[in-house]
Amino acid sequence: MNKVSRALGAAMLCLGLLLSAGFVMAKQEQTTPAKDQTKKEKTATVNGTVSAVTDSTLTIIDSKKAEHTLAITSETKVTKAGKDAAIADVKANDVVTIEVKRGEGNTWTALKISVNSE
Repeated sequence: MNKVSRALGAAMLCLGLLLSAGFVMAKQEQTTPAKDQTKKEKTATVNGTVSAVTDSTLTIIDSKKAEHTLAITSETKVTKAGKDAAIADVKANDVVTIEVKRGEGNTWTALKISVNSE
């Protein structure tokens, strides 16, 4: 009977360890998608010459003569000659480098607009 009790105790101990390991693994799998959700949004850089600017959009012509209209939000950062600026400081024919993020339906939103010095 003593050997049976020890064997039963050992089996219960092993079962408890396996269950604990299973709970730990399940918990780790649940946290993995959360890390993926915090990935930085994908951005791109667009260079060109400003052809038109409003309070909410900026239209540029790139080196391949393609026209791009970008949305401007209150979050858009503008710099000119390395200093903070406003969208009103961006004029037609300014050469710009823009960090954009792509939205739904092939829309682009300007995150950072840098007016290149002449």
